[in-house]
Amino acid sequence: MPYTMEVNVAKNQVVVKAFGLTETDVPAYISDFEAAMKKLKPGFTGVTDVTESKSILTPEVAAMLAPTGELAVAHGVGGWVYVANSPVWKMQMNRLFGKFAVYYPTYEEADAYLNSLSE
Repeated sequence: MPYTMEVNVAKNQVVVKAFGLTETDVPAYISDFEAAMKKLKPGFTGVTDVTESKSILTPEVAAMLAPTGELAVAHGVGGWVYVANSPVWKMQMNRLFGKFAVYYPTYEEADAYLNSLSE
């Protein structure tokens, strides 16, 4: 599986771990993302962990994934953070998601940041 997507309804959060998405994977990813959005309430948070991904996104995959940012905004995202340890990933996520592109090197730091948003 090129990714996992877990929804924690109690925490109102979705956690994605990406291991390397291809154009073939994107339709299932978007479908799973839409299903996740339906389980969450406005103000939800999200984490995308790309630390185990073997490669960055191709321009084609990045373009195909771009609507997920708009979808998250439409569903009332309260904050999103990326766990990334590569400058190239950081640059790519910044281009795709702009102001929602906040990065931390570990999940624990990312989670602490998101928790601080609701304090």
